[in-house]
Amino acid sequence: MHEFIARQDAPKSTSTGTVQGISASDFIQQAEDHWTVSATSILSAWATCAGAMFAIILVYSLVRRRWKIIYSPRMKLRKPSRPQEDKAAQELAEQELKDNKAALRKYRRKMHDEKPEYYPTYPNEDGKWISRAPKAAYGFFGWMKPGFKEIIIELKSVVPDWLRRLGGKKRNRKDPRYDDNEDEIDVPHSPKTIYEHDLKTLHMLGLDAVVYLLFIRVLKYLFASISVLSVLLATANYYINTQTSYGGTSAMSSSITTSDSDQSPKLSGKNETDILDNPQLLTAANIKSNGLIVHISFEIIVTLLVILNTVLKASSHHLALLKEWTHMNYNEVSSKTLMVTNLDISYSDSKKIYTVADAKEVIRAYLLGSGSINKTRRAQLKGNHERENINTKIWFSVHNMTPLHAKMEEFKEKYFKEAIKAVALETFYGKGKGQFYDSFTDMICGRAKTATSRVNKAVEEKREIEALQEEIKRDQKHVKSTDLKGTVTSAFITVPTAKLAREILKDRKEDFRQAGYYLQMAPRSHNVLWKNLEQDAKSRHSHAAAGKIALWIICFINTVPVMFIVLLTNVGVKKEESAFYSAVFMVLEGLLPATVAAIFSYMLPYMMRRVNRWSGALTRGQLDRACIRQLFVFLLLSNFVVFSLLGVLYETYLSISEQIGKESFQAIYQSLGDLPAKVTRAYISNSLYWLSWYPIRSIVMWLQMLQIPRLILTGPRLLFFKTPNELAEVAQADRFEVGFRGCTMVLTYPLDRIRLVYAPLAPLVAICATVHFWSTHIVHTNSLKYINDTHDTDGAIWKVLINRLLAATVLMHCMMVLTVALKTRSAMMAIGASVPTILILWFKFYLTKHYDSDGEVFAKAIDKDLGAGDGEADSDPTTMKAPWYKHELLKSDWMPKGKTVKNESLLQSAMERFPKLAELFSASDDGEDSRSGSGRQKKRRRRRRRK
Repeated sequence: MHEFIARQDAPKSTSTGTVQGISASDFIQQAEDHWTVSATSILSAWATCAGAMFAIILVYSLVRRRWKIIYSPRMKLRKPSRPQEDKAAQELAEQELKDNKAALRKYRRKMHDEKPEYYPTYPNEDGKWISRAPKAAYGFFGWMKPGFKEIIIELKSVVPDWLRRLGGKKRNRKDPRYDDNEDEIDVPHSPKTIYEHDLKTLHMLGLDAVVYLLFIRVLKYLFASISVLSVLLATANYYINTQTSYGGTSAMSSSITTSDSDQSPKLSGKNETDILDNPQLLTAANIKSNGLIVHISFEIIVTLLVILNTVLKASSHHLALLKEWTHMNYNEVSSKTLMVTNLDISYSDSKKIYTVADAKEVIRAYLLGSGSINKTRRAQLKGNHERENINTKIWFSVHNMTPLHAKMEEFKEKYFKEAIKAVALETFYGKGKGQFYDSFTDMICGRAKTATSRVNKAVEEKREIEALQEEIKRDQKHVKSTDLKGTVTSAFITVPTAKLAREILKDRKEDFRQAGYYLQMAPRSHNVLWKNLEQDAKSRHSHAAAGKIALWIICFINTVPVMFIVLLTNVGVKKEESAFYSAVFMVLEGLLPATVAAIFSYMLPYMMRRVNRWSGALTRGQLDRACIRQLFVFLLLSNFVVFSLLGVLYETYLSISEQIGKESFQAIYQSLGDLPAKVTRAYISNSLYWLSWYPIRSIVMWLQMLQIPRLILTGPRLLFFKTPNELAEVAQADRFEVGFRGCTMVLTYPLDRIRLVYAPLAPLVAICATVHFWSTHIVHTNSLKYINDTHDTDGAIWKVLINRLLAATVLMHCMMVLTVALKTRSAMMAIGASVPTILILWFKFYLTKHYDSDGEVFAKAIDKDLGAGDGEADSDPTTMKAPWYKHELLKSDWMPKGKTVKNESLLQSAMERFPKLAELFSASDDGEDSRSGSGRQKKRRRRRRRK
């Protein structure tokens, strides 16, 4: 055979180095045994997982319509209360049909179909997105029907366009699937394509939820495609191992040989060609030489799947959704605002900066190139005289917001809550006017108060908060008379239109970067971490340095459980003692290691997010991106490098340590014999551990359907609530944050993507990952629709997720290169295994240029289309008024939301008994500064978008 393929004339002798009578081969065999899980244990784990999933589906289908407070809080929060007359009429109709079950079911189905598709039903404000919740699905397994429809739509999208055009019809503008309401824009009721389906989800849940579900869809279809190939690869592995000279049937041994024998360890009394006795037959652990050509081909095919059929299509799809999202939010204040950070503006006689107005003029000069600016900055930031007359609003924190924040939190948690509870008790039960509503201790100490006094106290506290807000707002507006105190480190500059903001960003971003500042589109005010934003650069740097040290300590501590998992993977050694132990420990061997790993990794995302928040992240999107990057690196090091490579490489070092410095590198390498091949065999065998890891992760995933943590936390409150308001508090939807979703959301998927590394070497891992990702998509789609509320960050984490997927693909290439180099010792085959890496690097450059949301191509497309249909094209920006970008604490909607009673009769009764409740519930008006003067033309925009 030609040397280009592989070297088969390599020495077959093993290393002679021993440590206390144990050879290096024995050390590697011991490391291999530590992480090997038997096939029967893996099958037991998956059987347990299947039974648990089936039971969870049945239980969830039974309870989801009965306990809507737990399983449909988003809908309960947004669905308006039905009039008593309608409820009475429906109850009467059902009472008449109770003897005819078929007619009763038909009537209930009709009533369900007449309900709106989503809540709330009122139209969107022009250019401002409103989160909505779909109505509950009808029927016992009705919640599964939308998922099946989505799968059908996704599978149809695989069909080529030219084939669909042969039998399909061109979409009509009068298509009944589209809403003819002037307040909605191209939102299909019954989507037929994947874009229409995601467009409907986008209007309902927001971009963060769509990006998250899109990425899970990418993973589930990527691994589904890989699984089809993995079945063929596993079959090829079995054939090569059992029928050719390029493989072998040697299996793991549970005992250590204390000699230098090069005999392959055997499983005594077991059939080496039986997959249950020897699952290594389905992997590349024993394959060498030319047999690895099959795996290199598989690696190239997987790389092409990642590039062409997955990431490229998903990126194009994401860009279309992002363009639609930009149009949906063109009238948001954040869409017209630019955020500048790393500023250093303080009171200065030399620069003539005395008041807030002077500081704002300097910032305006930085952005538009006019006003009082020193010569250095003038040279770096060339002015644009056409924009000097543009109306701008500049906002930065003049006052310390900490006292206002503390006062608001005290009002919400104490005064408001106590007043509402007392009023609800007195109104709901209808008796006890003038009753004291306090604990026994308060009454003994003379601190008892009536409901009226509590309402009065809450109103007084609210007035004080509003007075403090007005003082801060006044100083923000009357800037010429307000002295500049402290250092301005960041600012928000708002211009009249979203198109103008994007144009300024494109023109000035590089100039700001050269000047030492960072210019970007402003996030929504609720996504800004205001406390970190008020810190100066020196404070942020010190916090960031301390945060990195804390992260390394946390990551080091979290690697300790890996040692404990080693012991658990060998718990099955006792199963030979009796038949009972054999059954029990076979199951424990498959379940315990992954269970312990899941328990210890539960707190890691919480700790990482808390440390990153303290380290100086400025926005929630930045926080999400940092957490995903860091967790990916940590899981790569702890679960791949430490877990799979360092152990076996260390044992290899022990065998050659005495020869280092005495012999040449080539002589040492030749003395190893087939030891490098045994090293690769060891870390490929380690990959079988993940076959028992995925069942546990899947069970945990399906348990999220039952909302066990939410049920535990809210169960006692549901049993002992006294007022409708307390019930409304329990019904609050959980907050959805990309990168931090309960115990496992996006932050756990770097671990799953690392499993892509093993796809060419251990194909069964990819098949198990496919089951896990499909389960994930079903569970989290349901959670995002009915349980978790969205606080959108405008899809800030998409680029990070795609980059991690491409990085995992490159790691797969590195693993293949290492395996081929150690097993074949052929430089040409190793180079051939590294060729796909070049494709990934080229594709990354192409992706950045054409599909990056911050790239020039997308910027030109969105800038050309943004103002054309939104009523901005015919308007002069110099004559338009810019809105104010405000701190979250200065908005009029700072009062607690969603905790008032929906029962109108009870609310009216409470208003009559406590007149000051109207003042307590009222919200102050932001004034005309909160509204844009752009003169929107919605109908014109709708016609433009449909062309």
